[in-house]
Amino acid sequence: MEEIYDPLNNSLELVGALMSAAETHGILCALLCHSEPFSLEIWLKHVLSETAVDDGLASECEQLLVLVKNYTLEQLNSPNCEFMPLLPDDDISLQERTQALGGWCEGFLFGLGLMSIETDSLTEQGREFVDDIISISRVAPTDETDDLEEDYMQVVEYIKIGVINLFEELSQTDNYNG
Repeated sequence: MEEIYDPLNNSLELVGALMSAAETHGILCALLCHSEPFSLEIWLKHVLSETAVDDGLASECEQLLVLVKNYTLEQLNSPNCEFMPLLPDDDISLQERTQALGGWCEGFLFGLGLMSIETDSLTEQGREFVDDIISISRVAPTDETDDLEEDYMQVVEYIKIGVINLFEELSQTDNYNG
């Protein structure tokens, strides 16, 4: 999914969206975790806001967003745990990837808020995951070292598993047919 990050991020910038591809994907993942049917309009409204003009660029961006939504839903429903948060490629600086990871977490928390998901209603594991996402959202980019690279990869893997578990806990996948 890394190969979609740059085109989506560029498209979002071109239409004047107020968030990055990582934040956008974080919101999407939280919306998909909810047991209510997914509303593309709610997601697009918050991603594109009033800033996007109704032209070919906005239409192209919307098409990319729909592709990302469909692909993410496929990943979450995969029995092979194929889900990955949408983040920049590994060849991008660790500082930029760390910043994007924090943005992904902020988007995820925003999406949970949009869906009025109360942490009290989650299992203990779900509550701990949301608390960890809050902490990760505050992460600050730092100088690159091999240890930090390994830490980054472990955090991304933790988020991957946590989102899959939360999706399984909260969602009823038969609600997501469109």
